[in-house]
Amino acid sequence: MLAKERNTTFKAEENPNIFRVENRDAVDFDEAAGTNNSAKKYYLTTAIPYMNGAPHAGHALEIVQADALARMQRFIGKEVVFQTGSDDHGMKNRNTAAKEGLEVREFIKKNAQLFLSLYKQLDISYTDFIHTSDEQKHYPGAQLMRKRLQDAGDIYKKSYTGLYCEGCEAMKLEKDLVDGHCPDHPGKQLQEIQEENYFFRLSKYKDQIKNLIESDEYRIEPEIRKNEILAFLEKAEDVSFSRQKNKMPWGIPVPGDDEHVMYVWCDALTNYITGQGFGRNDDWQKSWPADLHIVGKDILRFHAAFWPAMLLSAKLPLPKTLLAHGHLTLNGEKMSKSTGNVIDPSEVIEKYGRDAFVFNLLYDVSLNADGDFSVSRLENVYNSMLIGAWGNLVNRVISLCKKYGIEKGIAHSSIQKEWESLTQNQDFETFFETIEKKYLQNFDLQGYLQERYKYVQAANELITKEEPWKKYKDEATREQAIQTLEFLLYVVKNLSILSAPILTQGFDKMKNILGYEEMAQIDTSRDLDPELVGKALKTREFSVKLEPEILYQRIEN
Repeated sequence: MLAKERNTTFKAEENPNIFRVENRDAVDFDEAAGTNNSAKKYYLTTAIPYMNGAPHAGHALEIVQADALARMQRFIGKEVVFQTGSDDHGMKNRNTAAKEGLEVREFIKKNAQLFLSLYKQLDISYTDFIHTSDEQKHYPGAQLMRKRLQDAGDIYKKSYTGLYCEGCEAMKLEKDLVDGHCPDHPGKQLQEIQEENYFFRLSKYKDQIKNLIESDEYRIEPEIRKNEILAFLEKAEDVSFSRQKNKMPWGIPVPGDDEHVMYVWCDALTNYITGQGFGRNDDWQKSWPADLHIVGKDILRFHAAFWPAMLLSAKLPLPKTLLAHGHLTLNGEKMSKSTGNVIDPSEVIEKYGRDAFVFNLLYDVSLNADGDFSVSRLENVYNSMLIGAWGNLVNRVISLCKKYGIEKGIAHSSIQKEWESLTQNQDFETFFETIEKKYLQNFDLQGYLQERYKYVQAANELITKEEPWKKYKDEATREQAIQTLEFLLYVVKNLSILSAPILTQGFDKMKNILGYEEMAQIDTSRDLDPELVGKALKTREFSVKLEPEILYQRIEN
């Protein structure tokens, strides 16, 4: 599977009201469907955010987590399809566009560009970007999905009255409310709706879904979210599947009924397969079912109940795993555009750099729990860990080796024993070989970074203890100093490689700093030769062409 150079741009269509994002980092599978090696294939998706405003750090959290997992999978040799996109339809987007005095497509295009710009800043390695307003790429699959549900006898029409939350784009039951308001959008007034719509028979599939989740055939992580959705399924009711066009004209038309447009579920949720070709060709079969959906915990029921029910009705395979991550708070409160409690991630990245922002999110926030963001905490992590520990180690080792004319890294057996005592007898090769089982299967990026940081600390202990700058001055201990520095070059080389999926900008710098040819070929933004990383880590003697430079710059306030 070959990945082409990514250059995301808007492409003008003949109809000026239609726009599309083209991603030329497209995945080139074998032409025949089903020939992709399922053991190596890994397809993951993010939720698609509403385009009703600029992205905040809460949006950045999910795309950063997904990108790190995608890069880690490539790092261990998987062929990755990584899809994200934008949720363009619905009352919330239409009403916000009207408030800004913009035609809705222009409004969506403007905000989509803000998300794409942020993803570029974050060096996000997605392979596919899907817009739900793309009439060529998305509409055919969404309409085909609805036809399958209708053919299964699972779509029917009825009149109803209910409370609608524009923030969630969902109907709310009284039991879902807190003090009469949606708990996720307490500042928005609920709308009472009375109309005749199409409904989907969710209740028909609730027991089957419950069994699939309980058996982990459809795996829900973390456990608390699994228990939450099982409780919801006990009393799950049928769900509204359309809106009247005279009340919400901005949506995908319901085939055969000019008075209705599709409601969120058959539109937005179907993006996970329409982005891969469903409704247009058979290419979707090469990547589907998804190995992982990554979504926020606030949209758990849509992905853990509505979506699998739709797939069962349409006789399509279910995704393998759903990871419902926690929320990112700002100074202890949930980030939300509607409440104004947000921080612009672009400004943070511009000041501190991409790696500082990404590392802070992944090191501080478990994928299984909520986390809090603050600039002061980012500064502390950046200064103490990326600059003080890792950057300082690189600077000391590279500067000394350059000064003394050392041009090889060597894992000397005479120093290995001392190194093992500092690292509790775990070598780099073993660490690499356990990545999938120990960290990726449990989505423990935090644990991966913590373990790598222990190696950084061990290397700093070693250089401080051995003091090679002193020993080099004495003829009797000069060879010992050289061997220590050669060993530390080996350590820095391997720590650099292990940083590749997370600290992407720093890793690119390390390629130039070390001048080690094997390392220069590693690029986790695209699929890798499965032997490449392991071979580079296992190399115990290698030549370097050192070019010292500061890895991470300290920020002056």
